[in-house]
Amino acid sequence: MTFRSKLLKGVCLAFLIASSALSVFAQSEGSTAATITGRVADETERAVGGAHVTVKNLNTNLVRESISNEDGSIFIPQLSPGTYEITIEADGFTKATLRQEILLGTASLCNFVLKVSGKDITVEVVGENKANLNKTEDSINISRQSIESLPINRRDFLDFTLTSSRVVTDRLPAQGVAETSRLSFNAQSARFNNITIDGLSNNDITSGSVRATFSQEAVQEFQIISDTSSAEFGRSLGGIVNIVTRGGGNDYHGSLFLLNRNDKTSARDAFVSFKPPYSQYQFGAVVSGPIKKEKAFFFLGFERLTIRQNNIVTIKDDAIQAVRNIGIPANNGPVPFGIGKTTVLTRVDAQLTPNDTIYGRYNYGGVYDGQYEPFGDRTSETNGATERLRDNSIALNNVYINAGKRLVNETRFLYSRRKQSVIPIVEGPAFGLSTPDGISIFGQNFFTPQIRDERIYQFANITSLERGLNHIKLGIDYNYINAPTNDSLFSFTNSGAGLFSAIDFGALTGMPNLPVLSGIQALDPSSRTPTQRSFLMLLSNIAPVLVPGFPAKVPLADLSLPLIYAQGFGKIDPNAPVTLFSTFVQDDIKLKPNLLIKAGLRYDINRLKFSPDNNGNFSPRLGIAYRPTFTNKLNLRASYGLFFGTPLIGPAVLAGSSQSGNFVFPTFFFPQSILVFAQPNHRIDDINNLPKGVSIVPQEARTFQFDPNTRNSYTQQLSAGFDYLLERKTVVGVSYNYVRGIKLVTARRINPVVRPTGNVITSMITGRVDTTKGDVTEFESAFDSYYHGLTINLVRNFSENFGIFASYTLSKSIDNTFDVRTDTADSPVNPLRPGDERALSIQDVRNRFVLSANLKLNYTKNLLLRDFQIATITTIESGRPYNLTAGVDLNQDGDNGTGDRPAGIGRNTGITPGFSSVDMRLSRSFKFKERYQILGFVEVFNLFNKFNLSKFNTVFPPDAQGNFNLPSQEGGRFTVPKDRYQGAFAPRQMQIGFKLSF
Repeated sequence: MTFRSKLLKGVCLAFLIASSALSVFAQSEGSTAATITGRVADETERAVGGAHVTVKNLNTNLVRESISNEDGSIFIPQLSPGTYEITIEADGFTKATLRQEILLGTASLCNFVLKVSGKDITVEVVGENKANLNKTEDSINISRQSIESLPINRRDFLDFTLTSSRVVTDRLPAQGVAETSRLSFNAQSARFNNITIDGLSNNDITSGSVRATFSQEAVQEFQIISDTSSAEFGRSLGGIVNIVTRGGGNDYHGSLFLLNRNDKTSARDAFVSFKPPYSQYQFGAVVSGPIKKEKAFFFLGFERLTIRQNNIVTIKDDAIQAVRNIGIPANNGPVPFGIGKTTVLTRVDAQLTPNDTIYGRYNYGGVYDGQYEPFGDRTSETNGATERLRDNSIALNNVYINAGKRLVNETRFLYSRRKQSVIPIVEGPAFGLSTPDGISIFGQNFFTPQIRDERIYQFANITSLERGLNHIKLGIDYNYINAPTNDSLFSFTNSGAGLFSAIDFGALTGMPNLPVLSGIQALDPSSRTPTQRSFLMLLSNIAPVLVPGFPAKVPLADLSLPLIYAQGFGKIDPNAPVTLFSTFVQDDIKLKPNLLIKAGLRYDINRLKFSPDNNGNFSPRLGIAYRPTFTNKLNLRASYGLFFGTPLIGPAVLAGSSQSGNFVFPTFFFPQSILVFAQPNHRIDDINNLPKGVSIVPQEARTFQFDPNTRNSYTQQLSAGFDYLLERKTVVGVSYNYVRGIKLVTARRINPVVRPTGNVITSMITGRVDTTKGDVTEFESAFDSYYHGLTINLVRNFSENFGIFASYTLSKSIDNTFDVRTDTADSPVNPLRPGDERALSIQDVRNRFVLSANLKLNYTKNLLLRDFQIATITTIESGRPYNLTAGVDLNQDGDNGTGDRPAGIGRNTGITPGFSSVDMRLSRSFKFKERYQILGFVEVFNLFNKFNLSKFNTVFPPDAQGNFNLPSQEGGRFTVPKDRYQGAFAPRQMQIGFKLSF
């Protein structure tokens, strides 16, 4: 069956299910809007059918109209988040009016009791209207007021996601071109979330990161959905971040803002004795208003971020000098770099007819990042790279409403062009240098240069229908991503990579009392002792005898002596078109006024060049919300669903090029590695013209491939809990969440050495599983994970003088999976038995508490104390697991020690110190001439300057007798010795700013 026929079959299936009135789950509120639902009754609680319902947006004066059903129920879908005036009119009854703020992705419950006669009345907002007590999923909303009030470092609004206690910062190392979204939901990989803007994708599926964002001033609201979301949402194993942009209104509004911080207002980094220069400026402006009142509106926002700072390289002087002696300009101490980011967003909304609205959005993100490939600590700036990014997007949205047929149709379209250039700071091979302090990294980054020029197209159409008790929604979503070959470049170790470690010539030759070279002496010939040089000159004469084929009279005493050297040759094809298609259908069935059933079905087809095709990605969803009759303050909820992720482009292009033979990755071992590193620029320029004495042995090369049986990863998500309205604006919630990751894709070595001979090279040639091949890294869906979490939330909506969101999660996460990027992830001890690696996940955070709060001091009559506002985000986490490694190949399987652990201990048996940080914001506003306001504020991040460990040395090698000096244990888990500390999260930082608004 062709892809086209399968696509048509999927569409037909969706409409067939809908027409059959199958109960299908989802949030009928959707990814771009919200819903008002409720009931109209008289004073005897008898339903009032046929009542006229008018809903007016107070920002634009746009009006929606509806009629209550026979049972008195009202349902107005597809409303933009904001404040509305709802009016109910019925013959023989007084008119009732309600002013209501509705939040993105929620169903605001508005119940009306009409009096038989008398004057028109205005109904005050009651607590249940804000509580969203009909939801079945776990989600929180970040309102516009929260976005404006809470302290967020660098105004990166995605960090608001971390105010949910079940979302943690990804603890994989920072990875530049292979970066993640930085957000781990329910301990799932941060590469498989779904970030949407106005219901359209903002994901970079090359590595699972996020495309360019924009000023938080341009965000109306966003929703964080931790799990069990509706069938409308997909392409995510973890969570959904659902963002809606701001539009204009009937009045002109605008603002100018400026923020500044520098080294004088910040604390000193814990790993240096002084404060290096630092400056940061962030400024911008927004303006909005009517093009034609009550018909067309505009919004325009601009922001610029400029940073000049230093990263601290902690590599010791002797290692730095050795690297300089071979011609590489390395430095330690503070190393300066700059970051510049410019964003623009403009949006135009128009009411074409009373039933037809449209808006268009253009946003631009331009970035220069001088440390995009990160450096610092034990990574030299020579391993860094700069990024230049230009990300342009155009989005269109049309909403058509047929009130008579109770139908709403929404059409979305996106075109993006993303141009990214990642250029290395220096050219030449990357190499690791082993010293007693650990391994330091120098030279050109593996993945640079990279040039990507992507075109992204997306089309979605969604229809909502109200039919009796059923609120049905169905739709399709098509996404196509392409990076033309002529405009893109993908590199992987094309400049080479080596390792300099201690060389024990006695162990190599089996002859006692021979010299031992340290890692620095192996790298830098000038650091060798006379005895060592004399021995190497002697070795030059006898090397051809010891190693047949090795050239005579190679001046070993004057050359660098790497133990291993690898280099990629050929072209990696970056053109891996991606086609993502989905269709879904869903229904919210209000069986009773206090019982809501949500059910849904989603079907996904993912097509990626070089990756195996996948079919049958059906995702059923089911949810229930029940409010007991004895109280209207309690909502009991439960939900279940399957959620499929999307394939990643990065592994596909690497595996596809390797399998086609267009890219080869040979490894050269000592002493051949010496001859390769001795070439000009320390690399081989032409694979067809190898140096004398150097040959490519297939069993020593490395290849990449996809398991032909690879399937799309998916999670099973189960949630159960309750929400209780304590008082009119405060809700407490408790939920249990279970997430089961299945067929998780990762990289695994499938051809290790299984018959070691005692000689490394001989073992690689004769001892592998398949002796005709070298080391094979396979991307396969053979891994799984388990997450259990108990969460308690306390929410008081941010309004009037006080708001709070407090969340605590007790959880446990277990997996046997590793990252798709093998050079940054821990490897299994025995890659042929991945099940043996089942252990705590590196994302496991047993206890996590987050508090965000906002207090306005407007109650005092003292003019000096009025108009102040205090806000905080406080985060407290328990420690995370870490993996202790031996640093040497104990089991001689050819992995260079990356997967071996000391003393046979299990994976992730270490525990890091906990993390805590208090961010504060103090502001005061000054109003003048009624329309104008100046806001001055001070923000402090990590207020108490808490030391939070970020990097440390995890290698615990054996001593000469084969014994391991392991750290002490707490609760049966190994701690991190203080002498292993290498880096910390940011110390206290303070900035001041002001904002002029009208």
